[in-house]
Amino acid sequence: MPSSKWSRTLRAAASQPDPAAHALLLRDSQQVTRTHFLAAAVHLGLLEALKTPAPVAELAERLGITRTEQFRIFLELGVSVGELSVSSRVSGTAAAPGTYALKGRRARALVGRNGGVLRALLEEQTAYHATVYHELPEALRGGELGDHLPRYAGVIAESSRIAEGVISGYVREAMSEAEGGHVLDVGCGSGVYLRAASARPGSTGSGLDLQPAAVELAQRNLRRWSLEDRFGVRQGDVREAELDGPYDVILLLNNIYYFAPEERPDLFRTLRGALREGGRLVLVSMFHDSNPTALNLDLILACTQGCYALTTPARLEPELREAGFQRIRTDQLVSGQSLYAIQAG
Repeated sequence: MPSSKWSRTLRAAASQPDPAAHALLLRDSQQVTRTHFLAAAVHLGLLEALKTPAPVAELAERLGITRTEQFRIFLELGVSVGELSVSSRVSGTAAAPGTYALKGRRARALVGRNGGVLRALLEEQTAYHATVYHELPEALRGGELGDHLPRYAGVIAESSRIAEGVISGYVREAMSEAEGGHVLDVGCGSGVYLRAASARPGSTGSGLDLQPAAVELAQRNLRRWSLEDRFGVRQGDVREAELDGPYDVILLLNNIYYFAPEERPDLFRTLRGALREGGRLVLVSMFHDSNPTALNLDLILACTQGCYALTTPARLEPELREAGFQRIRTDQLVSGQSLYAIQAG
């Protein structure tokens, strides 16, 4: 009597040296496949195109597809991993057979309201992080660290906005508690945290960023938010620029890991000197921790030219005190995550 598919499956599993590990790795590979599909679908423009369901021929024409056989396989893969659906009927209306639509929550979110941030996060993981891991053996054996920032700076800036809401809220709190409303944002990026600082009535200040493109973006945003009369932005390196204080609040948000450990004491002294009496430094960062998210970021930074491994609040506190700060407070911003804020005055 022929074997059943179940008995053959059990024999195949039992033939593995470690059946449980084999099953786990197969399950993990399916998640990797889903991630690869979503990343490619974003770059192709497929998810955006499928905001309106369409058949294969229409999609191929809109996306400039010429290799239709491969495209059909790609679409079939999307259905298999649960991110696309294919049907002959959409929303109760007659549709051509083989009409594709978005189905999975991930696919929908990537073209949803917060899609830009999520797409950047996906690209950061599948391109930047994947490259670091691919090059890791050579780097660990003394090879040159990857020069990734020029290529991925924009992606990193966009993906870091995933914490924008909670950090903006903390900035508003810090500004409301400060004695005055004059603020400097070091590494201001898009200017979004100057916008958060503006919630304090009468607040004024400036942003400083090393990248000319970031300065232009922040200036455009401040004009769009009608804040250009209250806040200015200029290009410069905080280690060399005249800071034009004194300030009531100085923001150092998600960028302490761009300063070498040996540079931090001088940085903190410079910032302390730019604060008025009673002013405060507000520093926010992911910090070294034992959870996978923090350790992954720690490794990526440590293996990238121009970046440095994550530190801890305990390591920063004596550096801050040596620079002249006396009142130091640490707040965890997200429960279960190593995103912390340090206020020093």
